[in-house]
Amino acid sequence: MMNIMGFLNLAEMGFSSVVAFALYKPLFDNDLASVGEVLSVFGYVYNRIGFIILICGAIIAVFLPGFFKGSGFSDEIIWATYFTYLTTTLLGFFVNYKEVLLAADQKNFIKVKTFNVVKIVKISTQILCLICVDYGVYGWLLLEFLFLSVYSIFINLQIKRLYPQLSSTARSGKALKDKYSFIYQKARQAFFHKFSSIVLQQTGGILIYMYSNLSMVTRYANYTLITSSIYTLLSSVFDSTNAAVGNLVAEKDDKKILSVFWELQVSRYWIATCMVYVTYSTIDLFISVWLGADYILSFDIKIILMLNLFVMLTRKTNDEFISACGLFKDVWAPIAEALLNISVAIVAGNLFGIVGIPLGMLLSTLLIIGIWKPVFLYREFIPEKKRYYFLRVFKYILVSLGSIFIAEKFPVLYLYSGNKYFDLLSLGLEKTFAIFTISWIVYYVVALEMRRFTKRFSTMIRNKLFA
Repeated sequence: MMNIMGFLNLAEMGFSSVVAFALYKPLFDNDLASVGEVLSVFGYVYNRIGFIILICGAIIAVFLPGFFKGSGFSDEIIWATYFTYLTTTLLGFFVNYKEVLLAADQKNFIKVKTFNVVKIVKISTQILCLICVDYGVYGWLLLEFLFLSVYSIFINLQIKRLYPQLSSTARSGKALKDKYSFIYQKARQAFFHKFSSIVLQQTGGILIYMYSNLSMVTRYANYTLITSSIYTLLSSVFDSTNAAVGNLVAEKDDKKILSVFWELQVSRYWIATCMVYVTYSTIDLFISVWLGADYILSFDIKIILMLNLFVMLTRKTNDEFISACGLFKDVWAPIAEALLNISVAIVAGNLFGIVGIPLGMLLSTLLIIGIWKPVFLYREFIPEKKRYYFLRVFKYILVSLGSIFIAEKFPVLYLYSGNKYFDLLSLGLEKTFAIFTISWIVYYVVALEMRRFTKRFSTMIRNKLFA
């Protein structure tokens, strides 16, 4: 269902990232009139996209029972689940479109806090519903819709409170669309980047279903659920700097741009190293505790998934600067990435089985995200020679590998008790402490950028605590 929703979201065409780019300058200049106009155009476009998704979604619904034939679920549950997901998806296009303003104005923490509070209460209530109500699945779906509706109300109230003088309506956006025609131009370019992202995220399960069965899709999805949750969590943290990067680009201070760029890079390589190592060390035990040992995937698939996670986490800095500069014109790159991903996945799937599916994603992201994107960013914006980027990144990778090697040699204090929950917690805490401490020390010693980042971060914490 989520794969299908992902492809329907392709109709969004990347407008949200383009609008965030369009908002940086008026927000920097405190021009609320222009901010309101941009949001009005965005609302008008998003409403139209919402209607397209609604029509396409209704057509797809006719064929759903055939797609899930043999799954053991009734047609009623399939349709109820699908229309719940479709309705909650449409909320973003008809109701929640203004939340892009929070991300552009360095207030994304408000959105994240509101969403996570609602999500925690929602999941807790859904658990009680499944336990206590005879028709728990339908209750679970109803709560999914109700709580996301509550989130929509809260976030719009927050925006109204923060920007009481802001005036914007989707209806007025139609008259303004010619004035902001550059948004459409950038969006056409961003569409291809959005398309590539959807292909990378959504085709894995479908291709595995082609080469195996729904049971294997489920086992694979359990692992990707964990890695995607980690990516989503860290993205929420990393995205807090999006608007700051937008302001930095607007200032046009080359020295400051380079300093911040490399502080962000080194911090994300450090955090990515730690999170990937901890995930690699504990994911099999987590799956065993959660679902049972039968759901553990092979070692080679796990390694490829961890490498994919590392690449996706370390790409964020380049993506931020590309988005802040509105650099979406390399439309060939996402097309090549998507084609390469699917081609390698199909060929490797035939040769090696399901291990070839994530291999396609890894190869395409390494070539396009790991090599082309920094070359493109440096050519268009970063005031530094390209070779310095790759030399520094190579140094970071060596530091990360060295840190993992030392952490693996670290004396094991793992306290085996026989209680699977305690054992998982004990192993997780030990691996987390070891890799975060060791890798920070090594990065701090060999990388000036890490020392600058540590100083900046500690100063920020002190100011927060003693303000």
